[in-house]
Amino acid sequence: MLLALPLVLSACTGGDPGDTPAPSGSGPVASSQAPSSSAAPSPSPTGDPEASSAPPPLTGPLPSFTAEDLADAAREMAENHPGARVRTSQEIAGQTETGQALLDDMDITPAKCAPFMDNQEATLPAGALIASVTIPGDTVNRESYVSLASYPDRAAAAAAVSRTADLISRCGSFDLSLGDTAGTAAVDREKTTTQAETTVGYRMDVSAGEQGVASYTVSGSDGAVVVSATTRDEHEKDIVPEDVADQLDEALEALRTQ
Repeated sequence: MLLALPLVLSACTGGDPGDTPAPSGSGPVASSQAPSSSAAPSPSPTGDPEASSAPPPLTGPLPSFTAEDLADAAREMAENHPGARVRTSQEIAGQTETGQALLDDMDITPAKCAPFMDNQEATLPAGALIASVTIPGDTVNRESYVSLASYPDRAAAAAAVSRTADLISRCGSFDLSLGDTAGTAAVDREKTTTQAETTVGYRMDVSAGEQGVASYTVSGSDGAVVVSATTRDEHEKDIVPEDVADQLDEALEALRTQ
């Protein structure tokens, strides 16, 4: 049962063996935008025709996105990470019940800290959509998870990140148990810089006996979007916060090209 806590941490950060594989560079994102040979545009006399036909990246606060746009951004990001796996909003909706059931069986003290272990995918407000990318690490115990969530408006997205910051300030540590396994979680906020409008970052160390899982999470809102990136490993010292922040920025850049 000692392995249950790492599994729970995986559940709350969205890791799932049923994720769908990310496409290669010739996958749906690229092929859906490529013109057929019979409809190829005439070369421009003054530049690259593909570059001139591509829409410019979005600037300013990000708008709300469709489920398809979120999935395309997730696939674009996954193409840069061998072995990365993508889940669309529809796939996530069909899988959250199983993951949340595991979390519902967990006892957390004090109860006010329970949202730390919530499955974000199961607690999105009405009108919100999400896609995710799971990125394998260089060891079997290492994994990164990036979620791209679109909220109804800018205020709702900013409020989501604000709630996370408030939770960190109120829950420096808490106890958790699942069946016969008991553990302790310690949470520490860390200053983090990203391209998002508002950002919060924190470490969480979950220990149960001689086993444990460390994670570093960065969440940021930009317009009506919230992107969260988490890397987990057995050892805290092996997680580089700047690398996690870079993954959040990478997701934002992918969204700006949709």
